[in-house]
Amino acid sequence: MAKQKPLNLSELTETIKNGLVDQALRPNVYGYKPHAKQFKFHTSEAHTRLYIGGNRSGKTVGGAVESVYWLMKQHPYRRLPLPEGPVRGRGVAVDFNYGVDMIMLPELSRWLPPSALKNGSWEDSYDKEHRTLTLANKSFMEFRSYDQDLEKFAGTSRHFTWYDEEPPKHIFNESQARLIDTNGYAWLTMTPVEGMSWVYGDLYVPGTEGKNPDISVIEIEMTENPHISKEASERYLSTLSPDERKARERGEFVSVGGRVFKEFSPSVHVVSAALPPKHWEWYLSLDHGFNNPTAVLWHAVSPQNTIFTFAEHYRSEMTVPEHSQIIHERNAAYGKQPDYWIGDPAINQRQGVTGTSIKQEYADRGIFLADGNNDVLSGVNRMVQYLRVDPELGYPRWLIAENCVNLIDEMRMLRWKTHTSRKAQFENNKQEQIHKKNDHACDSCRYFFSFMPDLTPQMPTGNDLAELQRKHATTLGAVNGVAYPVPHANEPMAGSWEELMAISEATRIDDPLKTAWDTNIGYDYNT
Repeated sequence: MAKQKPLNLSELTETIKNGLVDQALRPNVYGYKPHAKQFKFHTSEAHTRLYIGGNRSGKTVGGAVESVYWLMKQHPYRRLPLPEGPVRGRGVAVDFNYGVDMIMLPELSRWLPPSALKNGSWEDSYDKEHRTLTLANKSFMEFRSYDQDLEKFAGTSRHFTWYDEEPPKHIFNESQARLIDTNGYAWLTMTPVEGMSWVYGDLYVPGTEGKNPDISVIEIEMTENPHISKEASERYLSTLSPDERKARERGEFVSVGGRVFKEFSPSVHVVSAALPPKHWEWYLSLDHGFNNPTAVLWHAVSPQNTIFTFAEHYRSEMTVPEHSQIIHERNAAYGKQPDYWIGDPAINQRQGVTGTSIKQEYADRGIFLADGNNDVLSGVNRMVQYLRVDPELGYPRWLIAENCVNLIDEMRMLRWKTHTSRKAQFENNKQEQIHKKNDHACDSCRYFFSFMPDLTPQMPTGNDLAELQRKHATTLGAVNGVAYPVPHANEPMAGSWEELMAISEATRIDDPLKTAWDTNIGYDYNT
């Protein structure tokens, strides 16, 4: 190997000058000044950080700098010590050509100072064949792509993983398994353009609602980045649909196909667990499954047609006798049998071997279910009516107890089906079918709501009302001639929620069911 000729004073001066110019034009991590949300991201020490926001809000920069801090083993914002010895990291992106080569690597190159690189050279540090970046201190970062086979994400342990944009669930799970040995850390920098996917239910909700202290969520809007023009951002955002704008400007989770129950909001519809007055009509609704959960819900309807869903039973891989026993035990604990029992009409089907049906099996155990209406769109329409805030009351006609956790989760997440590709979504009308996943409690609700009156401005009167009452009574299995009350939507509210609020000791107007009735039964709602 030829010996390099030493630089003379003039050449040395020119080299230093060029380096200073390059440093001024390309500031590395030592010149990095995080904006407020980036600072919050770097100072978080949660094992999983979800840095979510609009496009061009500085998320990828934050993820790259955080990776550089770890690889260099110099973290100015972290109180806990970094791992001993070389740090082993992993970066995962949507694909190699764009996500890794055009986003991740340029950002890492931008913030890594030459002194951290092998021989001060990016070319000596980055192995293109194996897609691995190795620093002078022997810390390294390997790169993977979401379109690779799952086996590519196995291997030895890692200290950190950076996911740029939302990963598929199976890839996230496999990569997270690489962090177990080191008690490692992960950060996701993403804009939720895929809608209300697994990230929303598994990371965002537990992180924002304090259900998992190991998850922190940092949210940022495009306009919070001080380095972009408001005029340019508005020019881009003005071309988007309202839902896509929410995702790309504010980083909001929106359902790509549209949420089924957009009107549902936990802050409006969810109240403290309580038992409703026993003189109200009580209903039980059931959607049966085995591999999928069986969802049983208890509802109470006031004389003025306001509804309180106050309890649930939600379990899979249980037999009809087991469900039946739990239902009877619950009813005994509540001190009242439901007035009406409603089930999925599909359970009428007879089994080829036994010649009986699921409905008959429940009936043999004292649970007699009337058939709910399985018209999906009609049921959804009725549920939406009761979710809307009644202008005369100032609150919705349907409230849900906070112990109905599975129903609440499904109401937040249930979405319409989408077309298989972005191009098809753009070229076709939205679908009118519900995405059939995690919809069991909502299905149970639909069967119940098929027996509730339509909240249209003009309700039937006179002979029409009497006929509607007769049909309801007959369908519910009531004795002929016993009228089922179908109140008018405009009936006065005396004796309904006002009655509840008088019984309750709650002081908050938005929480009329805060104090439970009949609490002396000592029943644990979580059982």
